[in-house]
Formats: sequence, C-alpha cells, structure tokens
Amino acid sequence: MKNHAENLNEEKSRRVDKYWVPIIGKTIDLLDCFNSANESLTLEEIVRRTGIAHTTAYRILHTLVLRDYLSQTGRQYRLSRMRKKLTFGFANLSRHISIAMEIQASIEKEAAAAGINLMLWDNDRNPDTAIRNAEEMARQKIDLAIEFQLSEQAAPIISDTFARAGIPLLSIVNPHHGTVYFGVNNFRAGVTAGVALADHATRMWKGKPDAVLILESPLAGRTTHSRTVGVIRGLEERLGALPKNIVHQVDGGGEKNMSRTATAAFLRGSRRGRKVLVMGINDESALGAVEAIASSRGSIDAAVVGHGGSGEILDVIADRKSVCIGTVSFHAERYGPELLNFSLPILQGKSAPTLHYISHEFVGKTSFR
Repeated sequence: MKNHAENLNEEKSRRVDKYWVPIIGKTIDLLDCFNSANESLTLEEIVRRTGIAHTTAYRILHTLVLRDYLSQTGRQYRLSRMRKKLTFGFANLSRHISIAMEIQASIEKEAAAAGINLMLWDNDRNPDTAIRNAEEMARQKIDLAIEFQLSEQAAPIISDTFARAGIPLLSIVNPHHGTVYFGVNNFRAGVTAGVALADHATRMWKGKPDAVLILESPLAGRTTHSRTVGVIRGLEERLGALPKNIVHQVDGGGEKNMSRTATAAFLRGSRRGRKVLVMGINDESALGAVEAIASSRGSIDAAVVGHGGSGEILDVIADRKSVCIGTVSFHAERYGPELLNFSLPILQGKSAPTLHYISHEFVGKTSFR
C-alpha cells in the first residue's frame, strides 16, 4: 500500500500528464488493493483502501466482474484466477500404478492444451508422503489441488491443509470428506463387477460358485469398501443370497505382489476342482490373482474381474486363455477433459456440484473378438 506522500506525488504527476486516463488509473488502483488472489473484500473495504468514490468504485467493480477480472460471492469480491496463467497441482497415487499414470497423462494433455501450468507430485501409495506433498502444494500457492491417494486416515489432514491455504481441492477416485469429488461411483462400479462375475457363473457353472474371493484394500477405508459392497450386491442380484461361508474377504493391499501372495494362500486351502469367482479392488489386485491362479497349475476353475481398465489388464483380458474375464473401466482418458470443464467454474467462484461421476463400463473378452 502507498503512503500519503507517495499518493500526493503521484497525483501531482497525473495532473501534468495529458495522456493520463483517470478511470483506468482508478481501475488499476482497485485491482492492486487486493493483497492476494485469495483475499475477499467488500465494496466498503475497497473504498477505504483506495479512496475511490463509492459510486465510481461500484461501477468499476461491476464492470470487472462482468469481464471476469473479479469474481463476486454475495457482497464479497476477489481477484479472478482466470485472468492469470493457472497453476494446478496433481498429487498422484503412484507412478508404479498403470491406471494412475494413464489418468495423469490425460490431465497433462488437457492442461497443456488449455495453457495451464501443471505441477506433479507422487504420493507413492504412502499416507505420510501424501500429507507432505499436500503441505508442499499449499506452500507453492497453486490455484487448484487434485488429490489421488488411498488412505482414509490421511484424507482429513490433507483436506484441512488445503482449506487453511484457501486452495480448492478435487479428490479423484477416492473421495475426501469436505472436498469436491471427481471420479467413478465406487458402489455402482462394484455392482457392475459383481453382475459380470455372476453372469459368468451362470453361463459356465449354472450359477453355482464354490467360493467368492474378494481382494480388498482396508487402508482405503470406506471408499473402496463400497466397491466390495457393490460386488456382493451385483452377485446376489443375479444369483440370489450367497451363503456367508463361501464369501472370503482378504487384504490384497491394492497391490499386485501382495494380492498374488494372498490369493496363493487362499488357493492352498482350497480343494481341487473348486469354482472360484475373484474380484480385485483394482487392476493390480486382479493381476496378482491371475498370476497366482496360473501358478496353481489348473487346480481350480476361476474367473477374475478387476477395477480400473488399465492398458496392462486389457492385454491380459485379450488373451483367450487368461482367467481374467474383464475389468470395470474407469475411462482414464476422460479425466483430463472432464476435470477441466468441471473445475474452471469453481475457480471463477461459481457454484458447483460437490461431485462429478465419470462413467464406467465393463470391458470383457467379447470386446476383443
């Protein structure tokens, strides 16, 4: 803010400058009175800071809002993020997870096309890393944060970090309480997987599986658990109520090696010739199960379904001999275009829904015939 002497000297210079345009000068003064992009001011506060007459200030504010230089919520005005190059921050689940990298590629492509600066972080499937990344993103004063991480325990800490920094947060795939959610409807995705497994059992075994193996990831909490609930719902919609003793929910960690080990342990306790339906909470879990079943030397008859739709699992599904019968595709390629269309109104201060569901669909072996 300028002191009184500086204002007097500047005013004197303006009076002798025949090219000076007073209303433009007042407009710049008004824009400069905001201390940051996150600060909100009322008309009265702006008048006090600038010394511009009330009526003149109101007319300038009205014009700047119409031209998207300012946004208005009730009596509060703030600088529009849309009038500068935007910086988005994306903390991704892990660079080692195919679907996560496909989602990142889609977001990178659309951000580049829109002229948005995209800063990237890797959460490495670690809650402590995710929290540190959120703190660093807040220090960078990004305009919008995009968070993809699994831990239900870390989620409120991350949400609070961005809330205190005044940075809008989109959580993707795994919803964070109090944030805008962008991703699939996890329960309905699970139902889709359950229906596909049930239809396979009906077609191949007359609807009589001996066991249902569900590879979970308890770390993610209620988010991925809703997929588990959905899978059971989808199975029972087609097959009727399942005896509780045939449903086995096992921690696969949402990771290929851990899921392979968990599946192998389950198979060692199963008698030969059993008919087993397997649901992976994600594609990595499903791929681990496929590898374990392949190593069991055909001792069971199995069908595996994953969630995500990564290129890696699609190659496995395309193999006619593979026990992986399909995956619920989350359409990673749509995340970039739809995320940008969804997020820009938020940055303009406009009201927006608290969630946006990306469509999902089952992709099975018939897709590769």
